[in-house]
Amino acid sequence: MVLMGVELTLLIFDAYSLKDKRSVIQSILRRIENRHHLSVAEVDELDMHNKAVIGIGIVGNNRQLCRQRLEAALKEIEENYEVEILEFNWLEV
Repeated sequence: MVLMGVELTLLIFDAYSLKDKRSVIQSILRRIENRHHLSVAEVDELDMHNKAVIGIGIVGNNRQLCRQRLEAALKEIEENYEVEILEFNWLEV
């Protein structure tokens, strides 16, 4: 069994209030859950209006497949949202 995840630190462009930030983050969370069937949540920097930390996780039996699905989710975030990934940390058990 493989437990794998990634923790992303995002800089959100054009977010001038917590309401703007929540709109972008909720859109990312729903899209990643629905399209990639991954577990995802905002885990830190909850009160910053232009910065967020998102955790994405998956449990499976194939290490390579799990990593591919997480990488596909990262690529989708970069391509479809006005955010910059400042940092990401891979977690694996």
